[in-house]
Amino acid sequence: MPHAVGHIATEEEYFHQLDAELIEEMRRRAAAEERRQRMAEVYGIDDPKILEALENLGYDETTIVLLELAPVVQVAWIGGSINHSERERILSIASRRGVRPDTPAYQQLVNWMDQRPSEEFFYGTLHAIQVVFDSLPSHRRRACRDILIQDCGGVATASCELFGWTSRVCAAKQKLLAEIENHFSAERRPSTGSAHAT
Repeated sequence: MPHAVGHIATEEEYFHQLDAELIEEMRRRAAAEERRQRMAEVYGIDDPKILEALENLGYDETTIVLLELAPVVQVAWIGGSINHSERERILSIASRRGVRPDTPAYQQLVNWMDQRPSEEFFYGTLHAIQVVFDSLPSHRRRACRDILIQDCGGVATASCELFGWTSRVCAAKQKLLAEIENHFSAERRPSTGSAHAT
């Protein structure tokens, strides 16, 4: 009989633990869905796959405003570090886009400038930006693309304008600029989800 009681207690504990794990998983999923919903509201993206991908890249409702600043940071990192001129240019672009000091977005941007994000982060962000742009009317898509390319170019020239485009670093920045421009040049079929760029 003691064995049976022990067995029941173990079984009850097992199902109690299972219930607790299921409840915790449901809470995690609900919290993730709530975060994605807030991110969608901030940036205007309603494609669940893109929202999940952005969350996996580290974006949330407080940092999604940085989406189109990531390629700018990528250009600045080409030389292996970000110098004062590049940093000031990035912060100026961020300010123009509404990123204010003493906000999580501003701190995240500073973190990107202090420690280079991964290639996977930059690649995933470019893909997400493309999806956002593809959902826009053609005239708005062109305008957003042109602003992004202009911002990337401004950061590239921040350190190279004094020396011309002759150095190896400046040539590498020029190459990356061309790659980014080509990435957004191709006309693609708009995605099924809607979005708008800031």
